[in-house]
Amino acid sequence: MPSYNILFFFILISFLRFPPTKTEDSIAIYLYKICSNTTTTTISNNNSAFQFDLRTLLTSLSSKATGDTQFSTSTVIGSTNPSDSVYGLFMCKGDDDSQLCQQCIGDATLQLFSECSLSKQAVIWYDECMVRYSNRNFFSAVDTQPKFVYLNPLNVSNPESFLHLVYKAMNATADEAASGDEKIKYATKEVTVSDSESHTIYIQAQCTPDLSPRDCRTCLSDAIGEFPKCCVAKKGGRVMYPSCNIRYEPDPFYHTISTSPTPAPPLVSATTNNTYSPQTQTTSPSRSTEKQSNRGRTIILIVVPAVILVMLFSFGCYFLKRKARKSHLTILRENFGKESATLEPLQFDFPIIEAATNNFSQENYIGKGGFGKVYKGILLDGQQIAVKRLSETSKQGVDEFKNEVLLIAKLQHRNLVAFIGFCLEDQEKILVYEYVPNKSLDYFLFDSQGPNPLSWDERYNIIGGIAQGIIYLHEHSRLKVIHRDLKPSNVLLDENMIPKISDFGLARIVEINQDQGSTNRIVGT
Repeated sequence: MPSYNILFFFILISFLRFPPTKTEDSIAIYLYKICSNTTTTTISNNNSAFQFDLRTLLTSLSSKATGDTQFSTSTVIGSTNPSDSVYGLFMCKGDDDSQLCQQCIGDATLQLFSECSLSKQAVIWYDECMVRYSNRNFFSAVDTQPKFVYLNPLNVSNPESFLHLVYKAMNATADEAASGDEKIKYATKEVTVSDSESHTIYIQAQCTPDLSPRDCRTCLSDAIGEFPKCCVAKKGGRVMYPSCNIRYEPDPFYHTISTSPTPAPPLVSATTNNTYSPQTQTTSPSRSTEKQSNRGRTIILIVVPAVILVMLFSFGCYFLKRKARKSHLTILRENFGKESATLEPLQFDFPIIEAATNNFSQENYIGKGGFGKVYKGILLDGQQIAVKRLSETSKQGVDEFKNEVLLIAKLQHRNLVAFIGFCLEDQEKILVYEYVPNKSLDYFLFDSQGPNPLSWDERYNIIGGIAQGIIYLHEHSRLKVIHRDLKPSNVLLDENMIPKISDFGLARIVEINQDQGSTNRIVGT
């Protein structure tokens, strides 16, 4: 029964909500996450309209973490119901390089969808970035809940003098972050303080750039106000809100990400208005067991009523989703007949492709042919793809499109471009391939603005690779395929200059023992 599946899934999610142990060899250092108790009404991990929109949103955020982009927002309007709309953003630490930022956002979005996809709201903190989403529009608003606070276990000998100087320096850093660069709202400061001896304290403050300077300063003021509750007489501490964060330590922690100290367990994590999972407030590590016990009881009190509500809506959601799925399958059957069952796992929904290519942005554009345009994309799991979007005026019509899908889905060879999937919705005809970074062979042979000429070794290897691909098509694959359009622009080169034959729109299958054929029209090359 669907209701039993729901109950099991909610119990499973309850266990997943506890933060996983950080691995020492990870590049991005995971800190903490909070998934809300307000959940979607779903019967399985993949059947919720909200989950579909959430996957699209997280894919969009991951694809935007490129170049020097350290902050970005994204919105997905509910595909079946406006109430399923989801809003999200990411922010990287102000001193992160682009590669580390991209790595962190990729890890964070994957973890959020894996562990919080039933929740209407969630936030996750890494040492290098923060990602959050919600079913409400929170952009440009100050949010101080939920919060994550931890302290450095080292004590100071003269807390009054120490705290006075640190608070003064933190407020100066907050002023600088609020009034500084609008693109990152980030500031750091070093101050010499006296304990038993003089030493330097390092301070960092940051707000999400969508806040006004006034709201940023208000958020940081609230964060600074948390330190007397958690970090009296401590040499370091951190307060992280969804809208801002501030930290001080006795050792430099910015620009030395790989050697950042392992964060202590969260000692304060409280919420108001029950928007996110409530946590028991504590100031001592010895009470962490009691905290988890209280959290477990809270989970039970929230999950049981939620399950009852979910059961009431489960059958309705099931039949609505089933109806939508039927329409999806109908498109396949109409175009591919008996092959539709085989091709169904390869079909992409258009919003996923749209998000992966950042809405087919000019920055993702990598080429053009008679068929239309090609875009680079990044899927939610981080895989790079090439998206071939056929235009309505394309020379490659519906028949050629279907021919390419049916053919290349059944072929696999190192000298053939790898086929990942396709999208066929309304007027959209899209093919998804592995991303091959070195463009096509004609770029090296004929483009005067292209790279240096190919060496003889490279030419020899490319010729041999193309020949191996043709031998596979003619002799060794389970189908005997004649490409009919083999030319330099249809030979792609990967990062190791290995050739990969592409574009099977005009290819033809012949009998295994057939060595002659005829055609009524001249096509291809």
